[in-house]
Amino acid sequence: MLFNKLKKKDEQDTAPEDKKSKKRNLLQEELSEPDNLETSLFEDDENEGKIKTGFSFKRRKTHKIIKELNRQRIKSLLFYTDTSNVLRQLEFGLQPVQNIHLAKESEYIVWTYLEKPDHLEFELDNSTRHYFWSWVAEQKVDPFQIAVIAIDIKKLFALTKKDWEYDDVTRRIRIFEDVNPEAIRWILMKNNQYLNRIQTYVESNRLNLKIFQGEKGNISDLLTENRKK
Repeated sequence: MLFNKLKKKDEQDTAPEDKKSKKRNLLQEELSEPDNLETSLFEDDENEGKIKTGFSFKRRKTHKIIKELNRQRIKSLLFYTDTSNVLRQLEFGLQPVQNIHLAKESEYIVWTYLEKPDHLEFELDNSTRHYFWSWVAEQKVDPFQIAVIAIDIKKLFALTKKDWEYDDVTRRIRIFEDVNPEAIRWILMKNNQYLNRIQTYVESNRLNLKIFQGEKGNISDLLTENRKK
């Protein structure tokens, strides 16, 4: 089951496929992907340089993974989710499916591309996104429902306790615990309805992250633009 909804009491439904809907080539969609953008737009000067973890006998696999990320000059890990999930993720963080406990009448849409029962997977910021866009096309996901969340590797290391794992085949990092919202670096999406609510939440809670709106190849830093007004 690649695409489902998580409901109260762990009920899981799969949305019925609309046989009449036209097949769209989402690989050609105009949602701007981070790999097609200027890196400077997403990165801060203060995050320049290698990620330092110090010396420790604990979390040896994690230290080895970060050493490789440093070698590849990777600063962020990417996570894809439904826009309707983002507000909850800003409050509770990113969670493996088994850790998600919903309030009555609440709903969470599980994208099993990266969301697993006991862990989360993250793509490297230098990945091609080919597998993700193929999955999107296969699942007939509306691009307006896609949110890209970037995770700061330095903060992720500081905020997690368990050892990470790296999959050589998929080139993804596996995290076996909740990811604190403080580790979120930026969020990119097209959906205006959720953007406004997310922007309000970030500002009211003084969260240190950026909100980007992607529209027809153009990227807007909403929080920065609003401060200039």
